[in-house]
Amino acid sequence: MSYSDKSFSTQERQLLKKMVGAALESIDAVIVARGDCSWNTVRLHFNGFSIDVNNRLGEIVVDEFGTLDEFGLLSIAETASEKLDIPEASPNTTTYQIGKPVRSVEVLSDVISVFGDGIEVATIKYPQAIVMGVGDDFIVLDKEVWFSEMIALKRGVSADELLYDDSINWEDNHEEDPGTHFEFSTVFEEI
Repeated sequence: MSYSDKSFSTQERQLLKKMVGAALESIDAVIVARGDCSWNTVRLHFNGFSIDVNNRLGEIVVDEFGTLDEFGLLSIAETASEKLDIPEASPNTTTYQIGKPVRSVEVLSDVISVFGDGIEVATIKYPQAIVMGVGDDFIVLDKEVWFSEMIALKRGVSADELLYDDSINWEDNHEEDPGTHFEFSTVFEEI
């Protein structure tokens, strides 16, 4: 059986932990689509440090034959650069002033079980969203669908209402291969 785990590394998890209790001063993003969808990177400015949440295409093994498919893969890095610059998208950065402490951080991961001829042949796991409790609200950085390179920025009073995951609609073509299907689940992990 094939297992592709693109979960955050130990270093990335440490950066997420560093956010808890810190004051989130502002968020920078290059907005390129409906609502508040940012291209590739969202920069979080805290008192004394900044963190980039990136979403870039990467290949994942999706079956027992080693077939590769491109997924949007979230990653996290501390940055020293003051200005968020994504030249391939737009030179214009939108800044959202926050000025509140982060009380909690959770990671929502998708887990996809791939079945062939009735048996599980592959499992794929990757982060789908980062949910931050900020003040009395939630701020969600959500890629919304498995192949997206964008990060949707959402803010509200209920994290459940903010999360949207279209990956579950990854279609099974039963006429093409009736023995193959996908089962989706999500895992919440508090940091």
